[in-house]
Amino acid sequence: MTHRDTTTSPPDLLVTGHYDEREGYTVFRRHGSGNWLITYTLAGQGRYRQPGLTLSANPGDLVLLGPDALHDYAAPAGGRWEFLWAHFHPRPAWFVWWVLPEVGRGLFLVSLRTAAARTRAQQAFETLHADASVDEPLRRELALNGLEEVLLLAARENAAARRVIDPRVREALDLIAGDLAAPHSVASLARAVSLSPSRLAHLFQTEVRGSVGHTILSLRMRQAARLLAFTTRGVGEIAGDIGFNSAFYFSRQFHRRFGMSPRAYRAAAVESGPRTEGHALRTPMEHLPV
Repeated sequence: MTHRDTTTSPPDLLVTGHYDEREGYTVFRRHGSGNWLITYTLAGQGRYRQPGLTLSANPGDLVLLGPDALHDYAAPAGGRWEFLWAHFHPRPAWFVWWVLPEVGRGLFLVSLRTAAARTRAQQAFETLHADASVDEPLRRELALNGLEEVLLLAARENAAARRVIDPRVREALDLIAGDLAAPHSVASLARAVSLSPSRLAHLFQTEVRGSVGHTILSLRMRQAARLLAFTTRGVGEIAGDIGFNSAFYFSRQFHRRFGMSPRAYRAAAVESGPRTEGHALRTPMEHLPV
């Protein structure tokens, strides 16, 4: 089947909305949207697909798609999908605590289990939508604060779900984090924690919800974001600090994860005025596809 790409808002917009869709609602963007997308399912079920993966979003589920992640999602056959959503660019400081389980390539899922967390997330979404609809700088900042609250709820829920972890996986994670520049591999880490490479790879997929290689890259990118935000080290130096031999390749990977270049990220991090990323927030348009 040949898919035709759904149009999207320009990547410099932050838009929000509340949709209640039936069978026939589909979105497909092979190259993503250029910014982040978050959805929060209120009722019914949404379906997300990537090669080798089909994911159902149920009430209480927060799903995020990275800037260049495949967008292939839809309302179910014969059913409905009611959800809140926002396209956005993160504030740089968010990535210090933004640790979410990645279940696909650039696809993240967190399930809010308690009624209190679900109610709070819905209220935060509705408030940020109201604030983003007003063309006033302080209200725009409040909208970003509301989105930050939603993401903090997700990060806290994920932390609670991951308190119990296989000690060998924890040891491997500590080894990676302790020396990000080292040439870590599945084989070397497996030897260090007395496991076979296949067993360690399986445990990572089960408990970290990602491959060893992807986890290493994620930890390196998080450290890079910190170094860009809080030091004056050059991009090439930072690339070397976290294990990249090529500053160009590092910049490509950084842009893929954060939706902006390392230099643009640093500029946004040090900018002290309102609208940290320099992107406008606009009222969602009636027929804008999510």
